[in-house]
Amino acid sequence: LQVTFQARNVEESRYLYDQLAVLAPIMLALTAATPIQKGRLTDQDVRWGVIAASVDDRTPAERGEDAAAEHRPHMAGGGRRPIAKSRYDSISTYLHHCPGDAPTVSSFDKFNDIPCEQDEDTKRRLLAAGVDEDLARHVSHLFIRDPLVIMEGAVELDDAASMDHFENVQSTNWQTVRWKPPPPETADSPHIGWRTEFRSMEVQPTDFENAAFTVFVVIITRVMLAFDLNLYLPLSKVDENMRRAHERDAVRTQKFWMRKFLAPPDASNPGEAAAMAAEDAPG
Repeated sequence: LQVTFQARNVEESRYLYDQLAVLAPIMLALTAATPIQKGRLTDQDVRWGVIAASVDDRTPAERGEDAAAEHRPHMAGGGRRPIAKSRYDSISTYLHHCPGDAPTVSSFDKFNDIPCEQDEDTKRRLLAAGVDEDLARHVSHLFIRDPLVIMEGAVELDDAASMDHFENVQSTNWQTVRWKPPPPETADSPHIGWRTEFRSMEVQPTDFENAAFTVFVVIITRVMLAFDLNLYLPLSKVDENMRRAHERDAVRTQKFWMRKFLAPPDASNPGEAAAMAAEDAPG
């Protein structure tokens, strides 16, 4: 069950990406609806880990199992660059970065505390074109993998007029959230803005339940934006939440990491402001 939100601008889309990534494991547990696996096929009741394994096309060298593997020049990274996750997994880096916000600047590395492999050539081109470090890290992480599908007639394209080459890579990186830049506009095309897709929820047995969870997530995003909430956790904690979400009946049996302070600190309460600053401080 996937829900895509159109943001007012690029900054809002990046903000929603980060906040929804923290909620993704909890919503996976809350919507768990793959009962055939419930202790029968596997000891879990969600689909995520099974799909992640089924599309995990990393070479033994990329999985860290064969350091002496032969270099494959036709593959991204020569087929030897270590890659920590399947192409169907939780995110590996946050995306939003508040310009000039000193606490955010100082704490960003604390929250990005897991491996995030990057294609260095892609990152250099992005930085040279004026893309900021955080967005360049995200996009260059997508390009550590080869595309899975090439459509006939979709190889020789004008990249200034078509995003098909980018989408070929983007659409085969199936993460819990997906950041979606707008396609090039034409005179007769509808306006499509900056979007964020929330991807972790399980489809439910009835239309009513699917609609209920869709509306629930919409309301959550409106609350986030209205109150400027801060859900940031170290990504290692988000990954631990993802692991716990795979336990059977996780929504009732597991505890999940979450921040103590979500709202901006009350300026009239120095103690609250200090506690929140400590939660965001670099480790």
